[in-house]
Amino acid sequence: MEYNTDVHTLLVSADFTATEKLKFNGGIIFNWGKAEMDNLSSGYTEGKNPAAFGYNHAIAFSVWEDNTDLDIEELEYFVGCSYDVNPNLSININASYTDYNDDEPYLYDTSGDLFLVNAGLTYRF
Repeated sequence: MEYNTDVHTLLVSADFTATEKLKFNGGIIFNWGKAEMDNLSSGYTEGKNPAAFGYNHAIAFSVWEDNTDLDIEELEYFVGCSYDVNPNLSININASYTDYNDDEPYLYDTSGDLFLVNAGLTYRF
């Protein structure tokens, strides 16, 4: 079996301290992945009659070859801030937007975008 995979990730981020208690952050993440199966051969079937296994492996393997292709791109933008209420407690809020593209869907197309906002409290012991 020959399966080729290329995956690349680029992350750029920055932090900014506005005051001693107020901090901001933001950045961009880019993910790109591509994979494909060039051939699928199995040693146990070579030189043997495929009918002996109940079906033609060559047909099944040719379908698997196409269904194993992967081609995705993901771009995420994120920003956030935190405010230190006191030395032990801070309030956080973050937002992100993700654009995900699946150029080789298999069972269903997972392409789409997501906007996410979350908030939280951090307590330091």
